[in-house]
Amino acid sequence: MARTADAQTAGSVNQQASGPVISAAGPSFVVQDPTFATPARGQLKAVFEINAGGGDTVKVNEQLVTMARYLNIHVRNGVAENRLRAAAVFHGSGWTALLSDSAFGARFGGKPNPSRKLVEELVQHGAQLVLCGQTAGARNIRRDELLPGVKVSVSAMTAMLALQNDGYRLIPW
Repeated sequence: MARTADAQTAGSVNQQASGPVISAAGPSFVVQDPTFATPARGQLKAVFEINAGGGDTVKVNEQLVTMARYLNIHVRNGVAENRLRAAAVFHGSGWTALLSDSAFGARFGGKPNPSRKLVEELVQHGAQLVLCGQTAGARNIRRDELLPGVKVSVSAMTAMLALQNDGYRLIPW
């Protein structure tokens, strides 16, 4: 039994609810003496597919929380923030996280966008947030409805290919 307990807590202490990079979300643990080393040099470039969570008028988009966790985990465990790059491509029902409060409210019963603060913080820390132009067309999303810093691509496929060609690696969850 003691072996199981050790395995469950191996190397981790005290989960932090957020920070040190993104304070709106992104829980993480410090891992003491990891046995799989994080590369000591170069950039760590991750791209996330945000295709779910649309229309929830209460909860922050969970897929965006994962993006915040990526930044917080690495900085909390000793990787300099300037070595991290994060991008997200939004399509399907993930697009609602990118709306301003007024645009979100107009579509969802007057409620503010629960993901707005997180989106703004991610952009402030250099994350690229790209909306699929095909999704925008199908959902009649105007650019003036989007939060500042959000980019629009011809398609999600185009954005994913371009980011991966630029060295970003897909984090599939």
